[in-house]
Amino acid sequence: MDSPNPAENRGSRPEDRRRSKRFPLIVPVSLKWIGLDGLPAEAEGRAVEGSDHGGLLEIADPPPFGKEAALTNLDSRRTIMVQVLSLRTTPEGTVRGLAVQFLSLSKEFWGAVGIEGQVSAEIPTGAPETSPSPVASRLKSLLHLLLGRPRL
Repeated sequence: MDSPNPAENRGSRPEDRRRSKRFPLIVPVSLKWIGLDGLPAEAEGRAVEGSDHGGLLEIADPPPFGKEAALTNLDSRRTIMVQVLSLRTTPEGTVRGLAVQFLSLSKEFWGAVGIEGQVSAEIPTGAPETSPSPVASRLKSLLHLLLGRPRL
């Protein structure tokens, strides 16, 4: 009999437990955050996997685990707030990538790839993602601080 908890009905493989399907992509990205010293930091790289909930990025100097940051898709100019979930390292300890989670669900952030890897006819507008959550104003303030834009 199926459990009322959907997570218990999923398989044991990581792919079966994901909230949304991952899809391969190559998208140039920029990541901006407030460093441990309190100063703005920025790094550019590329996304190599995406989903409606986040992505896997290859960035040379990533922010630390747990850090919130502004992620910009340099193709579409869309920006969304993310949190660093994990750093992927080589056996030698070199960071080779980082997994980020969107702080608000986005089916459009990755652009033409669209929902779960399906091609979308929607043309990105370049407008920042918004969130109806109670922390939206805090995220908007942090986003404006990171991007150097005046507050709305």
